[in-house]
Amino acid sequence: MPETIRITPTTRHEGHAKLVLEVDDEGIVSKAYYPNTTPVRGFETMLKGKPASFAPIAVMRICGICQATHGIASCEAVEDAIGCEIPDDGKLLRELVGLGNRMHSHPLHHLLTADDFIKPEEADLKVEAIKLIQRMRKVGQLIVDVVGGEGIHPPNIVIGGMRTNISERAKSKLYYACKQYEKDAYEMYDIYTMLIERYLEEIGIPDLGAHEFPYLASHTTFGDKNAINWDDVSEIPAQRYYANSEIAQTATNQIPLYAGVPAEGGPRARMVKFGNFREGGGAMDINIARAQENFGAVYRALEILDELNINGKSRITPEYKDGFGIGVHEAPRATNTHMAKVRKDGKIESYNIIAASTWNFPVVEKAIEKYPHQYAEVIMRAYDI
Repeated sequence: MPETIRITPTTRHEGHAKLVLEVDDEGIVSKAYYPNTTPVRGFETMLKGKPASFAPIAVMRICGICQATHGIASCEAVEDAIGCEIPDDGKLLRELVGLGNRMHSHPLHHLLTADDFIKPEEADLKVEAIKLIQRMRKVGQLIVDVVGGEGIHPPNIVIGGMRTNISERAKSKLYYACKQYEKDAYEMYDIYTMLIERYLEEIGIPDLGAHEFPYLASHTTFGDKNAINWDDVSEIPAQRYYANSEIAQTATNQIPLYAGVPAEGGPRARMVKFGNFREGGGAMDINIARAQENFGAVYRALEILDELNINGKSRITPEYKDGFGIGVHEAPRATNTHMAKVRKDGKIESYNIIAASTWNFPVVEKAIEKYPHQYAEVIMRAYDI
């Protein structure tokens, strides 16, 4: 007999959400709902009338894990609004702190999903994987701490560039840490690929979590607002998007759409759009793409350290004028977008955020449908929301 299954809250992922699954007689999900249940905190309203310099400080409090990406996107939105071009070394440092954020966040999600694939009797493998993950996270956090000035809410990310450059000693320390990360990333990729391939073979569903929606990404390691057609981006309140009254009343997120339909963002989207990763596979491919992105992040971090002039200018003093701007950064989870309307007195007139995670909520729902309900959380967790 058809039934409704509620998993609330969902576990081992970054945010706060629940799953409501309509399941048929064979245990297959006919309809899935995955609403965000994070309390509304009103950052956009909070910023109205405030100095633009306060924006990156405030929005980094949106998330303690992806703080740098919000700070970067916020600065870029204001800089775009006032036509501010930051120094080249400031750009490199800003990209580097964002990469540090990714190099910390991706292994953290490997940790959260590990129990989906490592068997209870494989204690030694689990310990090995955890040690590897923690070493990788330590390097990512070191980059954010050194380049950003602080590991949780990095104060060096400011409008006009980066507050300070780094020292020769810090540069050398980061370089050698990244070389260790590179080795660990290869080992992590081998472990994760084995785990995913074994899991799919054992459950006998090679396309678990497949969907037919497009991919959205703007860049491999930073962000490019010109790569997105903004006329095709729209946001719909959850109360309009969901016909189910229970979901419409409890969901707290806006639903972003691209050309009128949901779009997947994040590791796989970037690897498909800018690499040679296969398109149209199951959701477990996202876990593999995330492990592959660790390579791209550390390679680019090493390139930046080679290119960076530690004596170069990292910041300019912004000159404010009336304008509207868009800032885009490829967060670990998807494309993160901030939009700012700024006045010539340096105050914010209006502000809008399309947080990275919100892109994937409707995609997760479709990825779960048509598959056995017992795999719903495994599919959901692949998206790192």
